[in-house]
Amino acid sequence: MDDGSKDDTMEVLSQFPSLHIVHHPFNRGGGAALETGFEYIRRNGDELGIGYVVTFDADGQHHVEDLPVFIKAFNKNPSLDLVLGSRFIVRTHTNVPFFRRLTLLGGQFFTLFISGVWLTDAHNGFRMMKLETVKKIHLTMDGMEYGSEFVDEMRHQQCRFVEVPVNVTYTEDTLAKGQHLGGIWRIVTKMVWKKFFN
Repeated sequence: MDDGSKDDTMEVLSQFPSLHIVHHPFNRGGGAALETGFEYIRRNGDELGIGYVVTFDADGQHHVEDLPVFIKAFNKNPSLDLVLGSRFIVRTHTNVPFFRRLTLLGGQFFTLFISGVWLTDAHNGFRMMKLETVKKIHLTMDGMEYGSEFVDEMRHQQCRFVEVPVNVTYTEDTLAKGQHLGGIWRIVTKMVWKKFFN
């Protein structure tokens, strides 16, 4: 899923003809990108023989080497609908700056307030879910507020889930792209409006 990238992403991806590439002509945000990708999978997943879907941030924070932990969780409990990555469920190789850790802690309590679901890492983008779960979860919010909306959808659809430990590597680039106070306030106000006034 390419969300209107302005670099050579599409050129690089076009070198792999087996990929199914979905492209936004302009950048719409994390939630919109995920929902567009989900919709493509909803329409084509059965035909393509997709059993599971994995999401992760494309900025290099996540490590594909952590994927076996998700698969192991599903093998241990096949009744699960999805498995969520967590930086904090156990000690991992994660260099979370102090302010970012406080922000993520606030996100935990906000998600609990909005959805009634307590997660140790509410806004971690590394997830693995069954195709049937993708068919049930629908996102309406384009920006980064989708993280809270995703958890609220999980609760609404009564999804069975577990968290598993993942490693996250922060760099100057990924920290620069992260949420700052203005962005956090927008996320909170949009989610509260959708939940209680929309």
